[in-house]
Amino acid sequence: SPGESAIAAAEALAELWVRQAVPAGRRRAAFNLDPIGNLARFGGAGEPLVAALDRAARFASHPRWREGAITVLSADGRPYHEAGGSEAQELAALLATTVSYLRALEAVGVPPANALPRIEFALSADADLFLTIAKLRAARRLIWRVADAAGAGLATGRIRLAVMSSARMMTRHDPWVNMLRTCAAGMAAAMAGADSITILPFTSALGRPDAFARRIARNTHVVLAEESGLGRVADPAGGAWYQEALTDELARKAWSEFQAIEAAGGMTAALHAGFVQDRIAAVAADRAKAI
Repeated sequence: SPGESAIAAAEALAELWVRQAVPAGRRRAAFNLDPIGNLARFGGAGEPLVAALDRAARFASHPRWREGAITVLSADGRPYHEAGGSEAQELAALLATTVSYLRALEAVGVPPANALPRIEFALSADADLFLTIAKLRAARRLIWRVADAAGAGLATGRIRLAVMSSARMMTRHDPWVNMLRTCAAGMAAAMAGADSITILPFTSALGRPDAFARRIARNTHVVLAEESGLGRVADPAGGAWYQEALTDELARKAWSEFQAIEAAGGMTAALHAGFVQDRIAAVAADRAKAI
């Protein structure tokens, strides 16, 4: 998670690969260049977003990233989730960011079919098991719809969905209950077919976690994978009427939100105008009032 230092970090890793003679086919990385996500999370950047987008796209277009399991850009819905957005808004932001990156890559000569595998798609998972499963399943459907419209539907078979347990669900008071929340989030992410899962330590809301909190986070992955065997069944929620109906409803709402962002000029223009922030703030206020 290098933020604005992503290109420097990627160059350092590439140099290390060469120095240690790592074969191209064995190189694995997610560089996570995300200028739009940085703008959304921090409200600004070290350079204008147009310049940052062009620099990221040109870096992502380099031929050396074609071999191995490497993603360069990250379309990240998590900043919008952590700001209090709904599941539909998180998905819509992910789609709008994806479209922006596809356009930026196409501008430097990378067609959508080649661009999609260079993008990692990041979402959050929280303790609402069924809604998280529906969100991640809807994400693949929506990404396919965007890719298909760009003539790159087949490329969605190579996309990577990276999921992290939600930071906004973590409590500072009696943090031990966070172990249950992160376990449920990890379970939902696995059942929904995430390609990678990151579970936050249960004390993360209190600051830097100690060795015990980090060990519990790691062991939650181990128990879910090895003892519960969640990776042994493909799409266990598929075909369940409630889950399918929820996935369909969420996908439709997310697509409507995505269309609203595109009508506002796309993700970059919508962020600069405060359009996305205002819509998320309204949802967050309603949730806070309900709580």
